[in-house]
Amino acid sequence: MNARLTQIASRWWFKVSAIWLATRLVTLAIFLVAASLQGDNYWTKAQPSYFDFLNIWDVEWYGRIFDHGYPTSLPANADGVVAQNEWAFMPMFPMLVRVLATLTGLEWRFAAPILATLFSFFAAAMIFKLFARLMPERQALWGVALVGLWCASPVLQTGYAESLALAFLAWALVLIHDRRYSASLIPIALLTFTRPGSLALAFTLVLVWAVRFVVARRGGEAFSSAQKLRLGVAAAAASAIGFAWMLAAWVFTGRPDAYLATELAWRSGYLGDNRLTPFEGWLASFNFHFGQPVGAFALLAVVLFTAYVLTWPSVRALAAAHLWVIAYFVYLLAVFFPQSSTWRILLPAFPLLGALAGPVSRSNRAVQVVLVAALIALQIWWVLTCWNYTAPDFTPP
Repeated sequence: MNARLTQIASRWWFKVSAIWLATRLVTLAIFLVAASLQGDNYWTKAQPSYFDFLNIWDVEWYGRIFDHGYPTSLPANADGVVAQNEWAFMPMFPMLVRVLATLTGLEWRFAAPILATLFSFFAAAMIFKLFARLMPERQALWGVALVGLWCASPVLQTGYAESLALAFLAWALVLIHDRRYSASLIPIALLTFTRPGSLALAFTLVLVWAVRFVVARRGGEAFSSAQKLRLGVAAAAASAIGFAWMLAAWVFTGRPDAYLATELAWRSGYLGDNRLTPFEGWLASFNFHFGQPVGAFALLAVVLFTAYVLTWPSVRALAAAHLWVIAYFVYLLAVFFPQSSTWRILLPAFPLLGALAGPVSRSNRAVQVVLVAALIALQIWWVLTCWNYTAPDFTPP
């Protein structure tokens, strides 16, 4: 029996599950304390239960999709500008919650966070499988722990789609790393109907094609015509798939800009502007938060520092995952308006935490304990700042 238990404990899936469970229990404790501090709010009474507390903020939108689907006519304000509505949120997660609720009889407020938490374990497994292809097991396990301790990782056990999206993303990156480009279209398609960002995966495939082409031209690994064609077709297919949800919104509402106009409804709360000019959102956000010209200089510093980090040898060693991070950051620069949800939006850049795990795994125990304590403190800060709600609250998670 002891030999059998030792054998099980040595399996990668057991180690990953144990690490991930520990991070989820930490977050559970933080949420319970935070719920005890929560006052009356738009969604709940003061000191809500754990499950009620996990069903606030954008969980409401997923819950509406769970209840009645999507509107065929976009709501608008008095000026005729599209208002916030369900089309900003993809159907995969609430659809799967509907399946669980049908099978078990659970209400949304229970089924959504339970399923999200279960999906987070799948995501942790896929993240480890990716890291294990790039680094020693000890570092890969630390990478999983750092993802689980990221300040915004509490969202992975709420009624958001983040955990499911992270699972599909890591799965896609594993397949891309293994050069199974056609197979990667499966998780890319699933991600398209789960969370925004699949277009960045299409861009990743383009970057992979370009890198392999340049390496071959410089006398490195061969890149045959057949390989170029297969990868090129996969990149083109991923690009087309990336627009599928926008097309669905167009078909069901009759408005070509239905999805885009809906997404911009959230930005107008900051700027009163419903236009999308690529790459303008970051400068507008930094000027909004810091004023001019401080905002422009602060943005320049962030961009230069990020570019510098992407040149680190440990980051470049991430191979295709490195190209994903580049593609994702370019995607965010093009379409995102940074505010307090930035910490959550950065979760898909998790390969960077795998690169950081190298020096962490080689550090002494005292350094590791201090780092873990610091990350838990940042989780507490994130939950109390971004998840706890006190009206008017401009720090959404």
